[in-house]
Amino acid sequence: MKKYQQMMYDRVKKTVEDWKNKGIVHEYEMYHFLHSIKGTAGTIGMVKLSEEAEALLDYTDAESEKLWSKTEWVPFVERIESTFEPSLSHLKSDGVEQPLNFDTPVRQTDVPFILVIDDDVEFVTHTKAFLEREGFQIVIALTGEKGLELFYQVKPNLIILDQALPDIDGIELLKQIFVKAQKDVVPIVMVSTSNCEENRIKAYEMGATDFIAKPLNLNVFVHFLHNRIRYRKHMLKQIGEDELTGAYNRKYLERELSTQMAMLKQGERMAALSFTIVDIDHFKTVNDRFGHPKGDEVLKEFVHSFMEIKAPTDTISRYGGEEFAIVMPNTPKTEAFERIKAWRQSFSNVTFTAGDDTFNVTFSAGIKEVTIEDEHLNRIIEQADKALYHAKETGRNKTQFYKEALEYTTLKDFVTIIIVDDDEVVRQMLTHHFNKRGEVAGRPVKVRTFPDGVAFLEGSWYQTDQQFMILLDGRMPKMDGIEVLQKLRETYGNKNIVISMLTARKGEVEVARALNLGADDYMVKPFNANEVAARIDRLLERMIN
Repeated sequence: MKKYQQMMYDRVKKTVEDWKNKGIVHEYEMYHFLHSIKGTAGTIGMVKLSEEAEALLDYTDAESEKLWSKTEWVPFVERIESTFEPSLSHLKSDGVEQPLNFDTPVRQTDVPFILVIDDDVEFVTHTKAFLEREGFQIVIALTGEKGLELFYQVKPNLIILDQALPDIDGIELLKQIFVKAQKDVVPIVMVSTSNCEENRIKAYEMGATDFIAKPLNLNVFVHFLHNRIRYRKHMLKQIGEDELTGAYNRKYLERELSTQMAMLKQGERMAALSFTIVDIDHFKTVNDRFGHPKGDEVLKEFVHSFMEIKAPTDTISRYGGEEFAIVMPNTPKTEAFERIKAWRQSFSNVTFTAGDDTFNVTFSAGIKEVTIEDEHLNRIIEQADKALYHAKETGRNKTQFYKEALEYTTLKDFVTIIIVDDDEVVRQMLTHHFNKRGEVAGRPVKVRTFPDGVAFLEGSWYQTDQQFMILLDGRMPKMDGIEVLQKLRETYGNKNIVISMLTARKGEVEVARALNLGADDYMVKPFNANEVAARIDRLLERMIN
């Protein structure tokens, strides 16, 4: 941590020296100077410095071009400099670098995901901050249209839906999502400033799990949410089935594969066991082009077509998104290959209709023949997944056996994380963290950085077949982060770019603009790099896997 604190100290000294040479400073320069310190200082453990910069920000205007003389700006700088020394004094002076406290990767995959659909920016920002301190992860939609999009993308564990939205009535949106939410056992909590009997009745009739009047008592509400999440987990555990497709779910798969492996080892009525992972080719294109309801139709037909060709003892489980796993008892890999081949041919002949368009869909498969030497369930799944990856990388619409040579191929596509921030300390710190971590959402990671929005937009970083996670600072010189966001969405759209804005604590207006212009999420400075990585993990798991 000492390294980054020293970097900040050196940067501040250089800025002050430049200002001394100029003599006069624009007020907006002072604003950006303080804003940068506020966000970064807290991130690297200099809390008092961050608080001092935040206090001084109240006396500056980000848009003002007023010229400050030395007598006006020097007192601000002196207050910052006086706070620096105590902040640095606690560090060891023996020359030994202090270990970073955020290097250990954190994979909190069981964090409940809550989608809040509400256009009251003050309410959603306050609620988000409170609930995330309580262990939830919150994604926000300020409109019904964005809420519908995120409902399908992030697959939330629970939805908080306001009755009054700017583009659609909350009851009407409830009608649109209820059937799928019910199938996925997703509670819908409707909130409203109007607690009249008529509104409550409408909400319950349309399928809301609960109706709660605003303002919320968050201290009670957080326990209410934990209650509903626990109940949902219990229901899913009892079901053992994917409600949309009729396939089994992942928990059932793990039990079934473990059971069949044990029977194989004991020699009970089984000469061979094949395990297959299959993945629908270009499924994201189906959703993007024809809509998620049509994508759901494809998934249901996919499972139905398997039921037509499967052996009596075969089971199919939904492994995640458009990925399914097949357990084939008493089936050597050559026989599994032929059965999957028949399935691929049958499914590829199904014609789907969307308005005036028709289309066909294919899938790829990876087969692992399980032997008595195979000990670990997760290893078997990983080997089948590597075979599947090779099938997709070498043309799709094909089946690949697992073989040892595939151990030397990359398991997943890269995610490119792009950090756009004028603060070199933030860029270096996050780059170091993600490079050391090596992956997000189970995929290898590449990191690129840009010092400002202009350099980023003019850079040659975009490729249509890659996935990008962009961390975009909201306040930068040359081009404001909000303007960069707007140009980014106008140029590249939404398909393979997930954007999280980095913003200040008191940025409700900025947050609203960012979400309305297409940001998928926002994070408040100061932050802990490990928490950022964990949050990105969970977001990308839902949006790209």
